[in-house]
Amino acid sequence: MKIHNKSKTIAVLLQTALFFITLTASAAETLSKTPADYEGPFYPVTKQQDIDNDLVHVKGQTGVAKGEILNLSGVVVNTGGEAQANRIIEIWQTDPQGRYKHPGDSTPGERDPNFQYWGAATTGADGTFFFKTVVPAAYNPRPAHIHYKVLQDGKVILTSQIYFREQNQGSRMPSMTPQIKLQTIDLKPTKNGEFAAFFRIVL
Repeated sequence: MKIHNKSKTIAVLLQTALFFITLTASAAETLSKTPADYEGPFYPVTKQQDIDNDLVHVKGQTGVAKGEILNLSGVVVNTGGEAQANRIIEIWQTDPQGRYKHPGDSTPGERDPNFQYWGAATTGADGTFFFKTVVPAAYNPRPAHIHYKVLQDGKVILTSQIYFREQNQGSRMPSMTPQIKLQTIDLKPTKNGEFAAFFRIVL
């Protein structure tokens, strides 16, 4: 009888331990992954001389890009919230007139020689990254957005887009995913007349 009770006790303890192990594992995956979105037709095809995270200054040019300056900061984490260091983030976007720097974009008008249109940054030990760019323009039928890719060891592990909360309302083609809330950021005006925004990428 005592052996039977001891076996039952051990079984209960094992079940309890397994329950908490499962609960802990589930709790570690509390963040939803950032959804993938389409790359679009205007990913850069011309090699740039200036490849950095400052898109409002172009190497060899003395001017500053036209438009409203956007200080875009962010962080890359896994589903458990752990920082993902040494991930390369590429962004590309339109200028304030809705033009890409791409031979396939037939939008009329001259491109801004002081705007870089495409940039890259590497996440730090804490998973953070930063870009200085301009607020992109919307163009029919797309809302304003910024394209981006995340690369690890030279391989693309995520291609998606960033949208702006007030600017994507009523668009006919905002995203290929119903999880647009996970792709949307708020533009916040700063004291110096620029804008700031924060975006979290979950891998």
